Amino acid sequence: MMSVLSAAAMQAQNNTSSPYTRYGYGELSNPGFGYCKSMGGLSAAVRNSKYINPGNPASFTAIDTMGFRFEVGGSAKRSSFSDNNGNTQASWDVNFDYMAMQFPISKWLAFSAGVQPFSFVGYEFGNKTVQPSTITADTLAVNSSYTGSGDISQVYMGLGVSPFRNFSLGANVYYNFGTIDHNSVVSFDNPTFHSTTQTSSISVHDWSVSLGTQYVLPLSQTRNLTWGATFDFKSKLTANADKTITTSGVDTVSIDYDNTFDLPMGFGTGFVYDISDSWTVGVDYKYQKWSDVRYFNETPFSDRHRVAAGFEFLPNKMSKSYFKRISYRAGLNYCNSYFKVNEKDFNQTGFSAGLGLPLRRVANPTILNIGFEYGRAGKKTDDLILEQYFKMSFNLTLNERWFVKHKFE
Repeated sequence: MMSVLSAAAMQAQNNTSSPYTRYGYGELSNPGFGYCKSMGGLSAAVRNSKYINPGNPASFTAIDTMGFRFEVGGSAKRSSFSDNNGNTQASWDVNFDYMAMQFPISKWLAFSAGVQPFSFVGYEFGNKTVQPSTITADTLAVNSSYTGSGDISQVYMGLGVSPFRNFSLGANVYYNFGTIDHNSVVSFDNPTFHSTTQTSSISVHDWSVSLGTQYVLPLSQTRNLTWGATFDFKSKLTANADKTITTSGVDTVSIDYDNTFDLPMGFGTGFVYDISDSWTVGVDYKYQKWSDVRYFNETPFSDRHRVAAGFEFLPNKMSKSYFKRISYRAGLNYCNSYFKVNEKDFNQTGFSAGLGLPLRRVANPTILNIGFEYGRAGKKTDDLILEQYFKMSFNLTLNERWFVKHKFE
Protein backbone atom coordinates (compact mmCIF):
# COMPACT_ATOMS: atom_id res chain seq x y z
CA MET A 1 0.00 0.00 0.00
CA MET A 2 2.83 2.38 0.83
CA SER A 3 6.48 2.07 1.72
CA VAL A 4 6.91 5.29 3.67
CA LEU A 5 4.38 6.68 6.12
CA SER A 6 3.99 10.40 5.96
CA ALA A 7 1.22 12.06 7.98
CA ALA A 8 -2.15 10.83 9.17
CA ALA A 9 -3.81 14.18 9.68
CA MET A 10 -6.45 14.58 12.32
CA GLN A 11 -9.96 14.92 10.94
CA ALA A 12 -11.87 15.93 14.07
CA GLN A 13 -15.22 15.76 12.34
CA ASN A 14 -14.50 12.29 10.97
CA ASN A 15 -13.20 10.38 14.00
CA THR A 16 -10.48 8.72 11.93
CA SER A 17 -7.03 9.30 10.48
CA SER A 18 -6.75 5.85 8.96
CA PRO A 19 -5.14 5.45 5.52
CA TYR A 20 -7.53 2.54 4.98
CA THR A 21 -10.38 5.06 4.71
CA ARG A 22 -9.01 5.84 1.25
CA TYR A 23 -11.07 2.93 -0.03
CA GLY A 24 -14.81 2.83 -0.65
CA TYR A 25 -17.01 4.73 1.77
CA GLY A 26 -14.26 4.60 4.38
CA GLU A 27 -14.44 3.19 7.89
CA LEU A 28 -17.88 1.80 8.70
CA SER A 29 -19.55 2.61 11.99
CA ASN A 30 -20.93 -0.43 13.77
CA PRO A 31 -24.53 -0.38 15.03
CA GLY A 32 -25.46 0.43 18.59
CA PHE A 33 -24.66 3.18 21.06
CA GLY A 34 -22.32 3.29 24.08
CA TYR A 35 -24.01 0.46 26.00
CA CYS A 36 -23.80 -1.93 23.05
CA LYS A 37 -20.32 -0.88 21.92
CA SER A 38 -18.82 -1.72 25.33
CA MET A 39 -20.08 -5.28 24.86
CA GLY A 40 -18.30 -5.84 21.57
CA GLY A 41 -20.98 -4.15 19.48
CA LEU A 42 -23.89 -6.48 20.24
CA SER A 43 -27.20 -5.23 18.85
CA ALA A 44 -29.50 -7.84 17.26
CA ALA A 45 -30.83 -9.33 20.52
CA VAL A 46 -30.01 -6.50 22.95
CA ARG A 47 -33.20 -5.46 24.72
CA ASN A 48 -32.81 -3.19 27.72
CA SER A 49 -35.32 -0.85 29.35
CA LYS A 50 -32.60 1.72 30.22
CA TYR A 51 -30.86 2.20 26.84
CA ILE A 52 -31.60 2.96 23.18
CA ASN A 53 -30.55 0.28 20.68
CA PRO A 54 -31.10 1.51 17.10
CA GLY A 55 -29.28 -1.58 15.82
CA ASN A 56 -32.60 -3.43 16.12
CA PRO A 57 -35.75 -1.25 16.12
CA ALA A 58 -37.76 -4.09 17.69
CA SER A 59 -35.92 -3.24 20.93
CA PHE A 60 -37.71 0.12 21.17
CA THR A 61 -40.72 -1.55 22.83
CA ALA A 62 -38.58 -2.42 25.87
CA ILE A 63 -38.94 1.14 27.20
CA ASP A 64 -41.13 1.70 30.24
CA THR A 65 -44.62 2.91 29.28
CA MET A 66 -44.12 6.15 31.25
CA GLY A 67 -40.48 6.69 30.36
CA PHE A 68 -38.59 9.10 28.14
CA ARG A 69 -35.00 8.52 27.10
CA PHE A 70 -32.33 10.76 25.59
CA GLU A 71 -28.77 9.73 24.69
CA VAL A 72 -25.74 11.64 23.49
CA GLY A 73 -22.20 10.37 22.94
CA GLY A 74 -18.70 11.40 21.92
CA SER A 75 -15.26 9.83 21.76
CA ALA A 76 -11.52 10.42 21.63
CA LYS A 77 -9.28 8.07 19.68
CA ARG A 78 -5.51 7.61 19.45
CA SER A 79 -4.29 5.68 16.41
CA SER A 80 -0.83 4.43 15.51
CA PHE A 81 0.34 3.14 12.13
CA SER A 82 3.43 1.11 11.30
CA ASP A 83 4.80 -0.67 8.24
CA ASN A 84 7.38 -3.36 7.54
CA ASN A 85 10.13 -0.77 7.01
CA GLY A 86 10.00 0.51 10.58
CA ASN A 87 8.07 3.70 9.78
CA THR A 88 5.51 4.81 12.37
CA GLN A 89 2.96 7.58 12.74
CA ALA A 90 0.40 8.46 15.43
CA SER A 91 -2.65 10.72 15.55
CA TRP A 92 -5.50 11.86 17.80
CA ASP A 93 -9.13 12.24 16.73
CA VAL A 94 -12.06 13.66 18.67
CA ASN A 95 -15.65 13.37 17.57
CA PHE A 96 -19.27 13.95 18.49
CA ASP A 97 -20.73 10.51 17.77
CA TYR A 98 -24.51 10.45 18.01
CA MET A 99 -27.68 11.82 19.59
CA ALA A 100 -31.06 10.09 19.96
CA MET A 101 -34.32 10.00 21.87
CA GLN A 102 -36.96 7.36 22.55
CA PHE A 103 -40.44 7.32 24.11
CA PRO A 104 -43.53 5.09 24.21
CA ILE A 105 -46.66 5.90 22.24
CA SER A 106 -48.75 3.19 23.90
CA LYS A 107 -48.19 -0.04 25.81
CA TRP A 108 -47.37 -1.84 22.59
CA LEU A 109 -45.84 0.92 20.43
CA ALA A 110 -42.65 2.99 20.84
CA PHE A 111 -40.80 5.61 18.80
CA SER A 112 -37.13 6.55 18.46
CA ALA A 113 -35.24 9.11 16.39
CA GLY A 114 -31.67 10.32 16.19
CA VAL A 115 -28.58 11.01 14.15
CA GLN A 116 -25.64 8.63 13.88
CA PRO A 117 -22.64 8.00 11.59
CA PHE A 118 -22.58 5.47 8.77
CA SER A 119 -18.95 5.87 7.66
CA PHE A 120 -15.90 8.13 8.08
CA VAL A 121 -13.12 9.20 5.73
CA GLY A 122 -10.00 11.02 6.92
CA TYR A 123 -6.39 10.44 5.84
CA GLU A 124 -3.23 12.10 4.59
CA PHE A 125 -0.18 10.07 3.65
CA GLY A 126 2.45 9.74 0.95
CA ASN A 127 5.28 7.59 -0.33
CA LYS A 128 8.28 7.75 -2.57
CA THR A 129 9.41 4.84 -4.76
CA VAL A 130 12.19 4.31 -7.25
CA GLN A 131 11.25 2.40 -10.40
CA PRO A 132 13.20 1.32 -13.50
CA SER A 133 12.51 3.45 -16.57
CA THR A 134 12.95 2.41 -20.20
CA ILE A 135 12.64 6.04 -21.29
CA THR A 136 15.56 7.37 -19.25
CA ALA A 137 17.47 4.06 -19.32
CA ASP A 138 17.86 4.58 -15.61
CA THR A 139 15.65 4.69 -12.52
CA LEU A 140 12.78 7.09 -11.95
CA ALA A 141 11.76 8.53 -8.56
CA VAL A 142 7.97 8.65 -8.15
CA ASN A 143 6.30 10.73 -5.42
CA SER A 144 2.73 9.93 -4.45
CA SER A 145 0.49 11.75 -1.98
CA TYR A 146 -3.08 10.96 -0.93
CA THR A 147 -5.62 12.98 1.06
CA GLY A 148 -9.28 12.45 1.84
CA SER A 149 -12.02 13.70 4.14
CA GLY A 150 -15.75 13.53 4.75
CA ASP A 151 -18.42 11.24 6.11
CA ILE A 152 -21.87 9.81 5.54
CA SER A 153 -24.35 10.35 8.36
CA GLN A 154 -27.81 8.99 9.01
CA VAL A 155 -30.88 10.59 10.50
CA TYR A 156 -33.16 7.77 11.55
CA MET A 157 -36.77 7.46 12.69
CA GLY A 158 -38.01 4.14 13.98
CA LEU A 159 -41.06 2.40 15.35
CA GLY A 160 -41.22 -0.73 17.47
CA VAL A 161 -44.45 -2.67 17.96
CA SER A 162 -45.27 -5.60 20.24
CA PRO A 163 -48.33 -7.36 18.78
CA PHE A 164 -48.31 -9.96 21.52
CA ARG A 165 -46.38 -10.74 24.69
CA ASN A 166 -42.60 -11.33 24.36
CA PHE A 167 -42.57 -10.66 20.60
CA SER A 168 -41.67 -7.38 18.90
CA LEU A 169 -41.22 -6.03 15.39
CA GLY A 170 -39.61 -2.79 14.31
CA ALA A 171 -38.53 -0.66 11.37
CA ASN A 172 -36.03 2.16 10.93
CA VAL A 173 -36.14 4.66 8.08
CA TYR A 174 -32.78 6.38 7.43
CA TYR A 175 -31.99 9.57 5.57
CA ASN A 176 -28.37 9.17 4.42
CA PHE A 177 -26.42 12.32 3.65
CA GLY A 178 -22.86 13.58 3.43
CA THR A 179 -19.91 14.30 1.18
CA ILE A 180 -16.67 12.37 0.70
CA ASP A 181 -13.62 13.74 -1.14
CA HIS A 182 -10.53 11.82 -2.31
CA ASN A 183 -7.41 13.35 -3.85
CA SER A 184 -4.16 11.87 -5.16
CA VAL A 185 -1.09 13.42 -6.78
CA VAL A 186 1.69 11.55 -8.60
CA SER A 187 4.80 13.59 -9.44
CA PHE A 188 8.36 12.86 -10.56
CA ASP A 189 11.78 14.18 -9.66
CA ASN A 190 12.62 14.20 -13.36
CA PRO A 191 10.99 17.36 -14.85
CA THR A 192 10.60 15.59 -18.22
CA PHE A 193 7.61 13.70 -16.84
CA HIS A 194 4.24 15.30 -16.17
CA SER A 195 2.55 15.10 -12.80
CA THR A 196 -0.99 13.70 -12.54
CA THR A 197 -3.71 14.80 -10.12
CA GLN A 198 -6.90 12.81 -9.57
CA THR A 199 -9.83 14.04 -7.50
CA SER A 200 -13.16 12.42 -6.78
CA SER A 201 -16.16 13.73 -4.87
CA ILE A 202 -19.36 12.01 -3.75
CA SER A 203 -22.34 13.89 -2.34
CA VAL A 204 -24.99 11.48 -1.05
CA HIS A 205 -28.63 12.10 -0.14
CA ASP A 206 -31.17 9.28 -0.12
CA TRP A 207 -33.28 6.95 2.01
CA SER A 208 -32.83 3.39 3.25
CA VAL A 209 -34.85 1.02 5.42
CA SER A 210 -34.07 -1.74 7.93
CA LEU A 211 -36.35 -4.16 9.77
CA GLY A 212 -35.95 -6.02 13.05
CA THR A 213 -37.60 -8.59 15.24
CA GLN A 214 -37.04 -9.94 18.75
CA TYR A 215 -38.54 -12.77 20.74
CA VAL A 216 -38.03 -13.26 24.48
CA LEU A 217 -38.20 -16.86 25.72
CA PRO A 218 -38.74 -16.98 29.51
CA LEU A 219 -36.69 -19.82 31.03
CA SER A 220 -37.67 -19.08 34.63
CA GLN A 221 -38.87 -16.15 36.73
CA THR A 222 -35.42 -14.57 36.59
CA ARG A 223 -33.87 -15.95 33.38
CA ASN A 224 -34.65 -15.08 29.76
CA LEU A 225 -33.22 -15.97 26.36
CA THR A 226 -33.77 -13.31 23.68
CA TRP A 227 -33.38 -13.96 19.97
CA GLY A 228 -33.10 -11.07 17.57
CA ALA A 229 -32.75 -10.61 13.81
CA THR A 230 -32.38 -7.64 11.46
CA PHE A 231 -32.63 -7.12 7.73
CA ASP A 232 -31.27 -4.14 5.76
CA PHE A 233 -32.65 -3.56 2.28
CA LYS A 234 -30.19 -2.85 -0.51
CA SER A 235 -30.50 0.83 -1.39
CA LYS A 236 -29.67 2.79 -4.51
CA LEU A 237 -28.23 6.14 -3.51
CA THR A 238 -29.02 9.43 -5.16
CA ALA A 239 -25.55 10.90 -5.44
CA ASN A 240 -23.77 13.69 -7.27
CA ALA A 241 -20.31 12.38 -8.04
CA ASP A 242 -17.44 13.05 -10.40
CA LYS A 243 -13.82 12.17 -11.05
CA THR A 244 -11.32 14.59 -12.54
CA ILE A 245 -7.90 13.56 -13.84
CA THR A 246 -5.45 16.33 -14.69
CA THR A 247 -2.10 15.70 -16.38
CA SER A 248 0.03 18.79 -15.90
CA GLY A 249 0.50 20.71 -19.13
CA VAL A 250 -1.36 18.08 -21.16
CA ASP A 251 -5.07 17.56 -20.50
CA THR A 252 -7.94 17.44 -17.99
CA VAL A 253 -10.62 14.76 -18.12
CA SER A 254 -13.81 14.89 -16.04
CA ILE A 255 -16.34 12.06 -15.71
CA ASP A 256 -19.74 12.25 -14.01
CA TYR A 257 -20.90 9.24 -12.00
CA ASP A 258 -24.26 10.46 -10.69
CA ASN A 259 -26.53 7.82 -9.14
CA THR A 260 -24.11 4.91 -9.56
CA PHE A 261 -23.80 4.08 -5.85
CA ASP A 262 -25.49 1.60 -3.52
CA LEU A 263 -25.69 0.57 0.11
CA PRO A 264 -25.62 -3.19 0.71
CA MET A 265 -28.27 -5.68 1.66
CA GLY A 266 -27.51 -7.17 5.05
CA PHE A 267 -28.90 -9.34 7.76
CA GLY A 268 -27.93 -10.04 11.35
CA THR A 269 -28.93 -12.35 14.13
CA GLY A 270 -27.98 -12.91 17.74
CA PHE A 271 -28.87 -14.26 21.17
CA VAL A 272 -28.78 -12.67 24.60
CA TYR A 273 -29.12 -14.61 27.86
CA ASP A 274 -29.92 -12.57 30.95
CA ILE A 275 -30.36 -13.36 34.62
CA SER A 276 -32.68 -10.92 36.36
CA ASP A 277 -30.97 -7.49 36.34
CA SER A 278 -27.52 -8.92 37.08
CA TRP A 279 -26.00 -10.81 34.13
CA THR A 280 -26.35 -10.25 30.40
CA VAL A 281 -24.35 -12.41 27.95
CA GLY A 282 -24.74 -12.32 24.18
CA VAL A 283 -23.40 -13.18 20.71
CA ASP A 284 -24.01 -11.48 17.37
CA TYR A 285 -23.44 -12.17 13.67
CA LYS A 286 -23.83 -9.63 10.86
CA TYR A 287 -23.54 -10.20 7.09
CA GLN A 288 -23.45 -7.48 4.42
CA LYS A 289 -23.49 -8.28 0.70
CA TRP A 290 -21.00 -5.69 -0.51
CA SER A 291 -20.02 -7.74 -3.57
CA ASP A 292 -22.96 -6.41 -5.65
CA VAL A 293 -22.74 -2.79 -4.44
CA ARG A 294 -22.03 -0.21 -7.13
CA TYR A 295 -19.32 2.32 -6.37
CA PHE A 296 -18.50 4.73 -9.20
CA ASN A 297 -20.47 2.25 -11.35
CA GLU A 298 -18.11 -0.61 -10.50
CA THR A 299 -18.48 -3.51 -8.05
CA PRO A 300 -15.05 -3.53 -6.32
CA PHE A 301 -16.03 -4.79 -2.86
CA SER A 302 -16.17 -8.08 -0.94
CA ASP A 303 -18.92 -9.41 1.31
CA ARG A 304 -18.44 -8.50 4.97
CA HIS A 305 -18.91 -10.80 7.96
CA ARG A 306 -18.82 -9.57 11.55
CA VAL A 307 -19.08 -11.57 14.78
CA ALA A 308 -19.23 -10.20 18.33
CA ALA A 309 -19.61 -11.46 21.87
CA GLY A 310 -19.98 -9.59 25.13
CA PHE A 311 -21.41 -9.41 28.62
CA GLU A 312 -22.58 -7.03 31.33
CA PHE A 313 -22.56 -7.60 35.12
CA LEU A 314 -24.60 -5.41 37.48
CA PRO A 315 -24.13 -6.57 41.12
CA ASN A 316 -27.18 -4.85 42.67
CA LYS A 317 -28.85 -1.84 41.07
CA MET A 318 -30.57 -0.75 44.33
CA SER A 319 -27.66 -1.37 46.72
CA LYS A 320 -26.48 1.33 49.11
CA SER A 321 -22.95 0.60 47.91
CA TYR A 322 -22.23 2.69 44.82
CA PHE A 323 -19.77 0.14 43.41
CA LYS A 324 -22.50 -2.51 43.41
CA ARG A 325 -24.73 -0.21 41.36
CA ILE A 326 -22.08 0.15 38.63
CA SER A 327 -22.48 -1.94 35.47
CA TYR A 328 -19.31 -3.72 34.28
CA ARG A 329 -19.07 -4.63 30.58
CA ALA A 330 -16.66 -6.25 28.15
CA GLY A 331 -16.71 -7.73 24.65
CA LEU A 332 -14.86 -8.85 21.53
CA ASN A 333 -15.50 -8.43 17.82
CA TYR A 334 -13.98 -9.64 14.57
CA CYS A 335 -14.71 -8.80 10.93
CA ASN A 336 -13.17 -8.75 7.50
CA SER A 337 -12.85 -5.55 5.52
CA TYR A 338 -15.34 -4.97 2.72
CA PHE A 339 -12.57 -3.69 0.42
CA LYS A 340 -9.24 -5.08 -0.74
CA VAL A 341 -5.89 -3.31 -0.72
CA ASN A 342 -3.53 -4.32 -3.53
CA GLU A 343 -5.94 -7.23 -4.17
CA LYS A 344 -5.35 -8.48 -0.63
CA ASP A 345 -7.90 -9.05 2.13
CA PHE A 346 -7.33 -8.09 5.73
CA ASN A 347 -9.20 -8.43 9.00
CA GLN A 348 -10.16 -6.16 11.88
CA THR A 349 -10.38 -7.15 15.55
CA GLY A 350 -11.41 -5.26 18.65
CA PHE A 351 -11.65 -5.65 22.42
CA SER A 352 -13.96 -3.37 24.41
CA ALA A 353 -14.80 -2.74 28.04
CA GLY A 354 -16.92 -0.21 29.85
CA LEU A 355 -18.65 1.05 32.95
CA GLY A 356 -22.20 2.25 33.50
CA LEU A 357 -22.13 4.85 36.28
CA PRO A 358 -25.60 5.61 37.69
CA LEU A 359 -26.15 9.18 38.82
CA ARG A 360 -29.11 8.36 41.07
CA ARG A 361 -30.24 5.36 43.11
CA VAL A 362 -33.60 4.74 41.43
CA ALA A 363 -35.04 2.00 39.21
CA ASN A 364 -34.17 3.79 35.93
CA PRO A 365 -31.39 6.28 36.71
CA THR A 366 -29.57 8.66 34.43
CA ILE A 367 -26.33 6.84 33.55
CA LEU A 368 -22.90 8.01 32.46
CA ASN A 369 -21.37 5.28 30.29
CA ILE A 370 -17.60 5.21 29.82
CA GLY A 371 -16.23 2.86 27.18
CA PHE A 372 -12.74 1.71 26.27
CA GLU A 373 -11.79 -0.05 23.03
CA TYR A 374 -8.57 -1.43 21.61
CA GLY A 375 -8.55 -2.48 17.96
CA ARG A 376 -6.26 -3.37 15.09
CA ALA A 377 -6.61 -3.63 11.34
CA GLY A 378 -4.31 -4.79 8.57
CA LYS A 379 -0.78 -6.10 9.01
CA LYS A 380 2.83 -5.19 8.28
CA THR A 381 3.34 -7.80 5.58
CA ASP A 382 2.07 -7.84 1.96
CA ASP A 383 2.91 -4.14 1.60
CA LEU A 384 0.12 -3.23 4.01
CA ILE A 385 0.04 -1.17 7.19
CA LEU A 386 -0.74 -2.27 10.73
CA GLU A 387 -3.21 0.10 12.34
CA GLN A 388 -3.77 0.00 16.09
CA TYR A 389 -6.03 2.28 18.05
CA PHE A 390 -7.28 2.99 21.54
CA LYS A 391 -10.64 4.74 21.86
CA MET A 392 -12.31 6.21 24.91
CA SER A 393 -16.00 7.06 24.61
CA PHE A 394 -18.46 8.93 26.80
CA ASN A 395 -22.21 8.44 26.58
CA LEU A 396 -24.89 10.03 28.75
CA THR A 397 -28.24 8.24 28.97
CA LEU A 398 -30.99 10.33 30.53
CA ASN A 399 -33.98 8.33 31.75
CA GLU A 400 -36.96 10.38 32.85
CA ARG A 401 -40.45 9.54 34.06
CA TRP A 402 -42.97 11.26 31.82
CA PHE A 403 -46.73 10.98 31.37
CA VAL A 404 -47.22 10.61 35.14
CA LYS A 405 -50.35 12.13 36.68
CA HIS A 406 -49.52 13.77 40.02
CA LYS A 407 -52.07 13.73 42.83
CA PHE A 408 -52.55 16.80 45.02
CA GLU A 409 -54.27 16.69 48.39
